Amino acid sequence: MKKIIFIFFTVSSYFSIGQVNSDECRKFTIGEFNNINNENLTLNSVIIRNKNKQLEIVNGVKSNKNIRWLNDCDYILLFDKKEAKKDPFKKFINDNGGISISPEKIEGNTLYYKSYYFDGKRGVKGSGKLIKTSSNPEFR
Repeated sequence: MKKIIFIFFTVSSYFSIGQVNSDECRKFTIGEFNNINNENLTLNSVIIRNKNKQLEIVNGVKSNKNIRWLNDCDYILLFDKKEAKKDPFKKFINDNGGISISPEKIEGNTLYYKSYYFDGKRGVKGSGKLIKTSSNPEFR
């Protein structure tokens, strides 16, 4: 129980650092984006998002995720259940709260974010940016 409380407060404090305008966040709920991962440039991806669903393409490999919006800006990414059944790591991530995403700032068509998930041994923090390339998502 102490571990859960510690993780909750760690995540809460990690994400409460910056606040962005809800109206600005809404333009990132639907569309096509280039995702730039600050920690690992080989994980850069194309994201096609339609409110509660997201298709992410990394190095030609497609991954479907569900989006659970916590408010207009913050959300949790969960792997599609079919994918999670085939991949123990994806299932573990889903079973342990998914991947938390919290915007830090928005500049024009670019949203800068922080991410967090628990990998079974430690909390993994990340950061990156979503660059909006289209407002008309086309799932491929």
